[in-house]
Amino acid sequence: MYKAVIFDLDGTLLDTLEDIAISCNYVLEQFKKSPLPIEDYKLIVGQGAAQLFKDLLPNLSEDEQVEALEIFEKHYAKQFDKHTKIYTDISKVLTFLQVRGIRIAVLSNKPNSFTKKCVIKYLQDWNFEAVYGIREGIPKKPNKVGVIEILKELHLDASEAIFIGDTKVDMQTAKNANMTSIGVLWGFRDRDELEKNGADYIVETPVDLVKLLGDL
Repeated sequence: MYKAVIFDLDGTLLDTLEDIAISCNYVLEQFKKSPLPIEDYKLIVGQGAAQLFKDLLPNLSEDEQVEALEIFEKHYAKQFDKHTKIYTDISKVLTFLQVRGIRIAVLSNKPNSFTKKCVIKYLQDWNFEAVYGIREGIPKKPNKVGVIEILKELHLDASEAIFIGDTKVDMQTAKNANMTSIGVLWGFRDRDELEKNGADYIVETPVDLVKLLGDL
């Protein structure tokens, strides 16, 4: 019987795509580049903001990459909550786990400060015991270090927890940490990506996730 669930944030618990896209497009405009359609960002996000601008603006110098990231973070800080929302029925998932005493945590490749702000603003009704984004000195997902750190905080073994996310990075993270993985299809990526990256289970809706968690 599992005792904890570690969630990805963007594309799993929260629909953050539009706010991220707006701030990314603002950065592109500052560097005289054309903005991208919001939907295009589904295939770009997931590996952290620094990598995001290496992909979007590959010809920038190292100093310019730092500048792009700073512009993004300042802009995103002002409007990170303008369009972001909790996915429909995620509340049912979190309440299901909390009522049963299953502990919950978040591990994201979003900057740490924004990860915490989003959880505080949108997910304050539930008791997340550990919430981490990208931090200096801690390798980002799919490295297992962040997961292992959370498991140590919860005094649990990898076999006692499940990792839930919407991208290949999340499935790879679970595999690297020897955890059971559940891929979700309401987020940013598709079934094919999740299957190819070793998802143990795949669910289409949060209600399906509740049913699956009840059976595990």
